[in-house]
Formats: sequence, structure tokens, C-alpha cells
Amino acid sequence: MNKIFSTILLAALGTSVLTGCIEEVEPQSNVASLDQVARAPGAFDNMVSALTTNLSGKRTYSPRRNNVWDFGYTAFFLTRDVEGQDVVPAGANNHLTTWYNNVKYLASGYAVTQFPWTCYYSWITDCNNVIKSAGASGYKEPENAKKAGTGIAYAMRAMFYLDLVRMYAAKPYSVDPKALTTIKADELRTLQEATHSERMTWEEAFDFILKDLDAAEKYLANYKRSDKYTPDISVVYGLKARTYLEKQDWANAEKYAKLAQQGYTMMSESEFLSRDNGFNKPNSSWMFATQFLPTDPNIKGNDGDDSWGSVMMMEGGFDGGYASSYGGVMVIDRHLYSTIPSTDFRRKCWVDFSLDGMSKAAAINKLGDYSNYPDRVYKSGMEYSKYGLGGLSLKFRNAAGKADVKYDAWCVSVPLMRVEEMKLIEAEAAGMQDEVRGKALLEAFAKTRDPQYVYGKHTDAYYNASTSLFQNEVWWQRRVELWGEGFATFDIKRLNKGIIRSYAGTNHLENARWNTKELPNWMVWAFVGTESDNNGGMTRNPDPVQPAADSDPYVF
Repeated sequence: MNKIFSTILLAALGTSVLTGCIEEVEPQSNVASLDQVARAPGAFDNMVSALTTNLSGKRTYSPRRNNVWDFGYTAFFLTRDVEGQDVVPAGANNHLTTWYNNVKYLASGYAVTQFPWTCYYSWITDCNNVIKSAGASGYKEPENAKKAGTGIAYAMRAMFYLDLVRMYAAKPYSVDPKALTTIKADELRTLQEATHSERMTWEEAFDFILKDLDAAEKYLANYKRSDKYTPDISVVYGLKARTYLEKQDWANAEKYAKLAQQGYTMMSESEFLSRDNGFNKPNSSWMFATQFLPTDPNIKGNDGDDSWGSVMMMEGGFDGGYASSYGGVMVIDRHLYSTIPSTDFRRKCWVDFSLDGMSKAAAINKLGDYSNYPDRVYKSGMEYSKYGLGGLSLKFRNAAGKADVKYDAWCVSVPLMRVEEMKLIEAEAAGMQDEVRGKALLEAFAKTRDPQYVYGKHTDAYYNASTSLFQNEVWWQRRVELWGEGFATFDIKRLNKGIIRSYAGTNHLENARWNTKELPNWMVWAFVGTESDNNGGMTRNPDPVQPAADSDPYVF
């Protein structure tokens, strides 16, 4: 069959379509049906395992191309974070700029718009196939031996859909609960439905996501995982907390955030700032994670340059990687950095801006406060990227003891959920019911990072004064604590904020110094054109409009 189907159609129809829309013929066909695959020894367990192992390192979007950003789920952390103001993709050769200062290319007619659509709906199709293989279509009771695997599939599908609805929502839920989000493509969807379907409203999406999470909670209640790369009941609780936070169901957000925390402890200062294991290895705080392996296409192909480590880590000693050697560094917004007190240990994740005024020798000496490889960090910021030093991120480190070992340095883990996020959800949700109680929880959290923390000093409204000072204070904690972990766009949309990149002393790049008094239009992601072409019932989002010029400086 020569017809090119959209990803959503493939997701709707499953394996038979994904293998070329061929007619299923026993067993002379060269392509196995889903039923045939499911009957193979160990097939179900392998399908379940793939739900998490395929999250990272597989070049899901375009296997034959070396797109720097095509390294899986954590790539979307960065594409979302650079759309706001907190993460700056700096340097002369940074491949995240499409989502930062070339947002006109995020329109429906451009291939890059296909990237999230292809990845997410491929992952969703895998979840659907597990559910079907377990005999659980339509939320039927799965076979006993397949209950845990089915629960994992429901949890993962809910996580993917929660991301999608937040990325594609036409308006924040707080503005319009009936705003359109994304297309529902579950295991029961037919071709007819897929070609004539409207996007879910927020309310419909929440119903769907929570139904999946209820099923996941049921089937994972007694499941004991072997590592943190697979979701368990605590992750289900965490996903419910995220969902209810977005839904502004404060009581349930608080309830599930508290449940999710059981058995975990917050990262200490030494763990947070570890030069060996900083944000590269699961610890007592991490609830869910993904990992990059030596066998991954993103690691073993193209010298590993299209991988998380290449983009985020600048201490490598083998002349490779965009952050380290090719001129693409990720830095913190200068204003956000300036609001972090010197008594807050998290400030040490980023190089102080005072180093930009130092001599080379003095700067390298001072960089020793941040890195075991100060000369490499200096070269990355000053010589290769032509950016400077102030704001360079050292939050995410190379694999312990492997900074000089090509490929191995980037075989790291990345957190997908941490207990700190749950504590901040609990505080916000509690405070939206009883501000005194929420403030107490927030202060308790903040003082683990800054013993001298003073409530009420981090209340920048970013053009939306309708959010309370308390919520702005929680948001500030989230911006600092979860920097680079994929929450920036989600929070800006949830709180209906504008962004501020233009101000005195800004480190944002020229032609990207945009201040928007409303939610940036490029945070409402456009749908790839082939999708709406094939689905006659679908309402499109408008293409983003890139600002014509830099904005006048904002005065904080």
C-alpha cells in the first residue's frame, strides 16, 4: 500500500497498519499480526519492557538521520523548557533554537512539527498493543499473569496523554475547561473513527487519563519493581497528583502527592551537587527514571552526538558533544539566577555571572568551585560556544568516572519524577485550600535548600497578577528545583503566564529577547498538516507567529 498514513491513524490501528497496511494472511505472510506476535514465547513481557526501554536513545522520529534532538522522551524536556525564559539554548551551534528563537518553523507545514506527534503516538501504540495482547481492551480484566504488564501500559499511556494534552491544549484549563487538547487514540479506535474525530476537551481528556490511572492503580497495587526504570504504584500516585494539579482539584492533588512520597527522601546538598552522580543516577529521591545504554542508536551512532549527554554535559574530555565541544550550551536565565540567594545550595548548579569579568586564569581557578574539569568548562563556554561563562549549567553530570571515556560518559540516567515535585504539588494544593497550611509546607521544603529562606521574596507575576503571591512563590521553587526537567512550558500554560526575556543585563540571545504579556502562542503546539488532512473532523491549532523584533526591556 503506497498511501502515507498519519501517525494518529497508525496509532489507532496498531501493528497491522504499522507494518505497512498489508492484509493479514496466516502464516505465509512475511509480517506477523499482533496475535501472532503475542503468542511467541516471552512476547508479552518483551512488549511490556519495550514501553520503558524505548523511551530513550532509539531515534524514534527518524532512525536514519542524525537529528541532535531525536534522542527520545527527555528531548521534549528541552524543547518545552526553551520555549519559556528559564533555559537558554546558547552558543553558536545549538540545535534547540527552533523551539527558542525560530518558532515560525513550529508551524503545521514543517517537518519538525511531526517530531512530538510521531514519538508520542508511537509510544501510545505500544501501550495499546500491550493492553490488547492482555485481553484487556475496553478496560476488561486482563489475564492474571498479565495484570502487572497491563497496569504498566495504562500508567505509561496516561503519562503520555497528560503530556500531549498540556502541549496541544488551545487554552489553559483555568481559562477554558472545554478547550480542545489532543486526539484520543486508544486500543478500540477504528479507521473510520480516526479519520473523523475531534480532539478531546480538557474535561474529556482528564476523564480518559484518570480512567487509565485507576486501572493502573488496580493492577500495580501489589507489583514490586526491580528498578526505577519501570513505573510502580508510587508513580501512578505521582501521575494522579500531576493530573489533579492541572485540573485544579486541590484536595485530590494533595492526597495523591502525599501518597506518592511514601518511601522516598529528598536529595541532600551533596547528592544535588555531586560531581560524580549529579542527576545521572537514581537515588532515594527519584521515583521514575529513564536511561541511555551503550547499545542505543543515539549512543553508538554518530559518535553519540545526538544524545542527552551530548546536549547537556560539558565536562567531556574526548572532543565530542555539543555542550562540551561543538558550541551548544544550556544556561539559566540571568534574572532567575539573580533571584536565587547565595545561601540556597541550588545556586551552585550554575556558574556565577561574575566570572565573565575575570581573566582567563582567574576564571578557570574559580570554575574549580563547580567542576573537576574547569579548563574544559571554560573552553565550552568561552571558546567553542562563544557565549561566556555566566549561567552555564553543571546540574547534569557525566557518568561517574567516565568523563574521559567516549560514549560511556553519556550512558546516564535521567529523572522522570522526583519526590521533590510531589512535595511542591502537595504544598501548592494544600495552600490553594488553606494558604496558611500551604505556606508552612512550602517553607519546610524551601529550608532544606536554603536554611535562611524567607517567604514572599519570589513573587514575579510575569504579567498575570491573577495568580496569588503564594502560587507565584511555589512556581519559583519549581522553576529552580526542576530546571531542565521538562516542566517550564507546562507551568507557564497552567498558570497562564507570559514570558520575559528582555530586561537590563539579559543573557537571552538577540532576536529572541521577547516579552509576551500573554501565554506565548508557540506554546500551543501546532498539529502536523498530514494529521488534519487525514482527519476531517479535527480542529487545528493556529500556526505560531514569531515576534517581529526584540521587546523593550522589562523592569523587574
